[in-house]
Amino acid sequence: MYLLSIGKPRFIFTHKPLDMKKILLLLLAAIITLTSVGQGTVKKGKASTGPYPRGWVLVEKGGKYGFISAEGDEIIKTQYTRISPFDEYLSGWALVEKDGFLGFISNSGDEVVKPQYTKIYPFDEMQRGWAMVEISGLFGFISSEGREVVKPKYSKIYHFGEMYKNLAMVEKDGLVGFINLDGSEVLKPQYQKVHPFGEYKKDWAMVERDGFFGFINGEGKEVVAPKYSKVSPFGEYQKNWALVEKDRYLGFIDMDGREVIKPQYSQILPFGQLQKDWAMVERDGLWGFISADGREVVKPKYEKINLDDVSGIKKTNEVVKDENS
Repeated sequence: MYLLSIGKPRFIFTHKPLDMKKILLLLLAAIITLTSVGQGTVKKGKASTGPYPRGWVLVEKGGKYGFISAEGDEIIKTQYTRISPFDEYLSGWALVEKDGFLGFISNSGDEVVKPQYTKIYPFDEMQRGWAMVEISGLFGFISSEGREVVKPKYSKIYHFGEMYKNLAMVEKDGLVGFINLDGSEVLKPQYQKVHPFGEYKKDWAMVERDGFFGFINGEGKEVVAPKYSKVSPFGEYQKNWALVEKDRYLGFIDMDGREVIKPQYSQILPFGQLQKDWAMVERDGLWGFISADGREVVKPKYEKINLDDVSGIKKTNEVVKDENS
C-alpha cells in the first residue's frame, strides 16, 4: 500500500500483515492529509492560503505531477515536471514546468499560460501587471490575464521611464528602438545609440545611425532624420538654432527640426561680428553673410572681408573687399 502526502509523494511498501488498529490509524491519517491540503477556495484569481487550493492533492506518475480532488477526481493530469506553490508569482496562479519550459496554471485548473518560456521574471518588476519572459535569449512580456503583450523578440528591454516617461527602450539585432505601455512598438529598433532625452532639447533625444545624427521626440517620432555628421547644441551659435554638418558643409536646423540654412558653408563665424543678426560665412574660399532669419544677405564672393574697422563698415552698412588680399 502507499500514502499520498503534500509535496513530493512518498511511497511506503510493506510485506507484513497489519492488524485492524494500525489499519484504522493509517486510514485516519490519510483522511486528515486529504482534508488539510490548502485553505483557499477553488476560484480563478482568488488567493489560496496554503501551497495548493483546498481539497487538491498533489500526485505523481512517471516523474510528472498533477492534482486530484479529495474525492479522487482528476483536476489536472500528471504532465508537469515541476509545480510551484500557488500565489508565489501571482495570486491564484502556480508556476509549472513541462518539457523544460515554464508556464502557469490557475487554481480553477486551467492552463492560463502554456509552458513555452525558459524563464519568467516576477510580475510588476518592469511594468505593473506584466511579467518579463525569456525564450532562446530573447525577451518579451505577458500580462496578469495570461496574454503575451510583447512577443519575445528583443535581446534587451530597459525599464519603462528609464529613458523617457511611458516608454521602454528595446534592443534587437544590435539596434535600439522603443515600446509604449501598451506593448506597441512606437519606434522600430533602427539606431545604434539613443542619447538621453532633454540633452539637446526638451522631449527630444539625439539618435545615431551609421555614424550620422538626428532626433526623435517623446512620442517616438523621428523629427530629424539621422543625416548629419555633427550636431551642436541648440542656441550655441544662434537662439533656437543648432549648427549641423553634412558632407563637410555647415548649416542650421531650428527647434522644429526644419533645415533653415542648408549645409553649404565650410565655415560659419559667430553672429554679431558685423551686424547683430549677421554671421560671416565661407563657401569655396569666398566670404559673405547670412542673417538670423536664414537669408543669404551677402553672397559669398569676397576673398577677404576686413572687420578691423567695424565702425566704418557699420556707417556704410556695406561689406568691403580687402584690396590688399
